[in-house]
Amino acid sequence: MIRFAAILRKELTEYFATPIAYAVMIVFWVVSGYFFSFNLFFVNTMNMVTAFHNMSILLILVAPLITMRVFSEEAKTGTLELLLTLPLSEVQIVCAKFLASLLVMLLMLAGTATAVVPLLLFGEPDLGPIVGGYLGIALLGTAFLAIGVLVSSFGRNQIVAALVTWAVIVLLWFADYAAGLHIDYTLTRLATHLSFSIHTVDLIRGVLNSTTVVYFASIVVAALTLTVLSLQGRRA
Repeated sequence: MIRFAAILRKELTEYFATPIAYAVMIVFWVVSGYFFSFNLFFVNTMNMVTAFHNMSILLILVAPLITMRVFSEEAKTGTLELLLTLPLSEVQIVCAKFLASLLVMLLMLAGTATAVVPLLLFGEPDLGPIVGGYLGIALLGTAFLAIGVLVSSFGRNQIVAALVTWAVIVLLWFADYAAGLHIDYTLTRLATHLSFSIHTVDLIRGVLNSTTVVYFASIVVAALTLTVLSLQGRRA
């Protein structure tokens, strides 16, 4: 447990030792705030549904930037081999690094909670869907991060890791487009079920149904399991 905490602390330190984490969070806050303010003061839309939708799109852009260095930088500098020689299991290493990236994302999302203040000042919002929406966006972002951690474990270049992660997320986001081909009923159902955008419709409304939760949880578990196998392959 002590070694797990040491890796987690090391990862968090490295995130904030460079401008990347700060830049990603500031850009996310500024852009989210801009779109929220536009909808509030110019469109007169006093709800968080549009804000959560914008956050989900922004997460597609920034999540790969959070995870691109998780393993690729270690592989490039040669410290990954040293890390694998420590008396730690691959599961502990992956979980520590993933948890560090998750904490960065949660801090980033927490910074947008100030948007709720004007809603409380100028209206009477239902806080239930707002809390549910934040939980849903956090769940969506967690899936994005898990994919990014997996991709980062296969290469040595951060930029390539970020680009591949973007590609995978975008393909899964628009997976339901394949359903329009009407090639096969089973494939159509599968494509629809795999689509991030289909499941996000409920999330941004603050609705966390069991199917959506299981779907994103499965993405996270599958991605992290494959990451563990990737590290075991490097250690062998």
